[in-house]
Amino acid sequence: MVLTLLGLLLLTDLTGGAGFLSLRTGLLLRFPALLAEEPPLITKLRAQGAEHYRERRYYQAIRSVERALDIAEEAQRAELSRLLGRFRAALGVELFNTGENRQAEEVFREALVHSADPYAHFGLGFLHFVRLEDEDARKELTEAARLDPSYSQTQKLLALMDYRQGDSASALQKIRKACELDPEDAEAKALSARWTLERGYTEKFVEKSVRGFLLRVDPRLPSGQVKRVVRLLKRARKEIASVFGLKEDRRIAVVLFAEERFHQATGSFHWVGGVFDGQIKLPVKVGKGDSKDRDELGAAVRHEMVHVAVREVCPECPNWLNEGIAQYFEGEVDSLAMRRLLREGAARKISFRKVPARLWEVDDEALARWTYLQGLGFVRFLARRFHPFRLRLCLEAITREQSVAKAFETTYGARLEVLESLWWEEVEANE
Repeated sequence: MVLTLLGLLLLTDLTGGAGFLSLRTGLLLRFPALLAEEPPLITKLRAQGAEHYRERRYYQAIRSVERALDIAEEAQRAELSRLLGRFRAALGVELFNTGENRQAEEVFREALVHSADPYAHFGLGFLHFVRLEDEDARKELTEAARLDPSYSQTQKLLALMDYRQGDSASALQKIRKACELDPEDAEAKALSARWTLERGYTEKFVEKSVRGFLLRVDPRLPSGQVKRVVRLLKRARKEIASVFGLKEDRRIAVVLFAEERFHQATGSFHWVGGVFDGQIKLPVKVGKGDSKDRDELGAAVRHEMVHVAVREVCPECPNWLNEGIAQYFEGEVDSLAMRRLLREGAARKISFRKVPARLWEVDDEALARWTYLQGLGFVRFLARRFHPFRLRLCLEAITREQSVAKAFETTYGARLEVLESLWWEEVEANE
């Protein structure tokens, strides 16, 4: 079995939650001093708004400032508009953190009508980043950084965007800046350390563009071997695009390592056969290898290409489902052997709701292999009983509904727990 390290394709993978963008709803409000000759009612409404804001009652905070604006003179309107923009940005963050992304976007845009608020720009940038709308994301994040150069999370997002586009040097520069701005950010530190380690290996790699790909190649690899890998990448992209619809203009960054230093450079465990962390990373044998080696490399290429496609269709796909789908598309699998392994281990089954959110962090090889096996078995069950095309429909439903539970009901007509039970009944049934 080819195991893959699911990396930092999203910041949700770093936190295992709704994303690191708990965007601090304490959004650094600096309550302004009283303006000269400000009417007492406006002063009262501003104070009420600030109190609501501190208590995270954002709708009430917004209403208080709106009432103040209704009676304000021109001299007071600029500051009140700034407050209204900040309060709306905070509401947008709260909506985002509860999964209401469409409403959050609307509120962020409303905030910018009132004031050039850096957090509203950041919120929009994050939403575009999640959707892989990089041009719009960079525009919003660059403006957020201009308005507030001290906010480390903006630099972190810009770094991740550079990294997944293959610009590792720029990504490293920005993530180090994020660490300087917030020395307590453990995520930024981890990224900085990992990218620095990787950069020590890849700095002298040969970089070249091939249609649809940006390649960074270990100079230890002979050109003939690299050409074979490129053919595998092109074929896998075409096959996976026919199922998931990979965008033709999407340039995928791929790093090819000589096998003996792949694990050192990526910091991955010995059982990992490939990595996708915004870039595809693959270990390649220096020699041609036997047919088994070639089959394993082909499976790894398809696996990682599926991760690229799943990210494009459903950035918030649960990791267990992501890995299950990726393994399903690796190629043929010994169904009887897989079923036997699942049946023998059924006593330690794990509900998919309880599967570790960050599979790439699991350092227990037995647990990792079991989690992958469950994901593969369940996806094969779904594909066999409901047809493979519904896998894409399910991913689209997760994106649309912003709910895994609703997505499974919409796609398969049953709750996830019910489908799990049906699958385990089938696994445990007598031959």
